[in-house]
Amino acid sequence: MFRWVLCLSLIYVNRALDAPIIGILSQETYLVDKYFPEEKHDSYIAASYVKYLESAGARVIPVWIGQHEDYYRRVVNYTNGMLFPGGGTYFNESGGYGEAARIIYTLAVEANARERYYPLWGTCLGLQVLAFAAVGEDVRVDCSLKNQAIPLDFEPDYPNSKLFKVAPDDVVHFLKEYNVTFNYHQYCLTKEVLEEHGLASDWRVLSTNKDATGLEFISSMESRNYPFYGVQFHPEKNQFEFGKKQIPHDNEAVTISQYFSDYFVDECRKSTGSFPNEEMQRQAFIYNYSPRYTGLTNGSYEQIYVFDKEDFEKVQLV
Repeated sequence: MFRWVLCLSLIYVNRALDAPIIGILSQETYLVDKYFPEEKHDSYIAASYVKYLESAGARVIPVWIGQHEDYYRRVVNYTNGMLFPGGGTYFNESGGYGEAARIIYTLAVEANARERYYPLWGTCLGLQVLAFAAVGEDVRVDCSLKNQAIPLDFEPDYPNSKLFKVAPDDVVHFLKEYNVTFNYHQYCLTKEVLEEHGLASDWRVLSTNKDATGLEFISSMESRNYPFYGVQFHPEKNQFEFGKKQIPHDNEAVTISQYFSDYFVDECRKSTGSFPNEEMQRQAFIYNYSPRYTGLTNGSYEQIYVFDKEDFEKVQLV
């Protein structure tokens, strides 16, 4: 009997390592309220981020905003990594995306300090919130690059970085020479910002680009001490968003996007977090929610998930 239970437990753990469970932090609905003018929702996640992680073999749970630290501690303990998505919101809102990201960031630092591997990934707004969480204030600067796909300008030592040292030659070539990184942002981080706020010693700049005014901004970076990564561009859009004609969908663009999702999910496979039981895990999955089609609105997303306070209360991971 004991051997049978042990065998089942090992199968459960191995499945978690093979198919890691990654949280995606939801955010306020400022950007998507226009899609459903007759409805009121409390947070959302763009479905492209879910597909992006699933394409590399991960499973996803939505992570609520406006919760107590105990909830986020359970999230970090039970999952294998966290993605901070792009979008549009404020970092100083009580109970919002920025506050939740800062709590999760602190818990992730604590976990890694205890040698419990826990990766973070930030895309666009998510890259910016990594800096906010690290320093405790909004350090973004105005920066405009919208609806444009460009190559990366790599830093000289990028081959020694965690993120790119294992990248295949074709991926690096595409990133250097092709218009494959789609940008859609009005704020950014710069090297000067990192220096001014004491972040340069903790964060390594891997590539930069220039906005419409010639301002140089950070387009990719990684933590020197932890498995934390950020990109200012949108790899998920190359594969799963079709509303903007400037988004590249050719083989080169899809190849680099798949590299980034594969890399991060592989990082999450190193994490040993797991749910206390399979029933709680099933109740937490994004599969419990249906994406809404928003492609007819000429907006930024083909599909989104919207959540209400009732969802928050129903799934507290207890």
